[in-house]
Amino acid sequence: VMTIAMPGHSLAGDANAEQDLQDLSAMVAAHDVVFLLTDTREARWLPTVLAAAHDTLLINVALGLDTFVVSRHGLAGQGPGKLGCYFCNDVMAPSDSSKDRTLDQQCTVSRPGLAPVASALAVELLVALLHHPAGGAADADPETPLSQRVDAKARPLGILPHSVRGFLTHFQTVLPTTRAFDKCSACSDAVVGAFRDRGFAFVAAVAADPAHLEAVSGLTGMKADVGDWEDDDDDDF
Repeated sequence: VMTIAMPGHSLAGDANAEQDLQDLSAMVAAHDVVFLLTDTREARWLPTVLAAAHDTLLINVALGLDTFVVSRHGLAGQGPGKLGCYFCNDVMAPSDSSKDRTLDQQCTVSRPGLAPVASALAVELLVALLHHPAGGAADADPETPLSQRVDAKARPLGILPHSVRGFLTHFQTVLPTTRAFDKCSACSDAVVGAFRDRGFAFVAAVAADPAHLEAVSGLTGMKADVGDWEDDDDDDF
């Protein structure tokens, strides 16, 4: 039993917070894979940072009301083109997502079949990765038509997507691929480096104010640069 520190949820008054962080970090480092099944965006942040810091394979399962996403986070062995994490598509740091929101907006209510389907796909994705020579560091395969046979020796159980997004409203899935974002609020070098250098102090600062995370990751500067950009109508190309 432990508390997972989250951006936007202050740790003030939590006497066990630092020990919980140490325990969680040790668990992530000691295991081959982490299945991340937490309920909110901000609850996924610290395990994502820890997995990146320890280069541990993480498979995330996130549910909405009638949608889900199963994704595997990138590993260092994939090199400069490594796969992204759950947060690599975001241009803002996670924060308190449960405040002033209805239950369905908090991702706490889902259709009955959603969790079993998503969890099963997460397990199958891991099993398929274990049969690939590169393991969790295997690159992502694109969507493949059913008419195209998958017979590569490196993929005896089928293709290896980066993520699986499902839509129960249409009974369909898609397989998007996202590369690591150099200003990601969770897996970027700047954020992982800050965690390694400052440990609990960094996590506590982010819990107190998610804006600190945006500053460390470089998102604050990036958004400022975008805000300063002006479109002139010159015809020079």
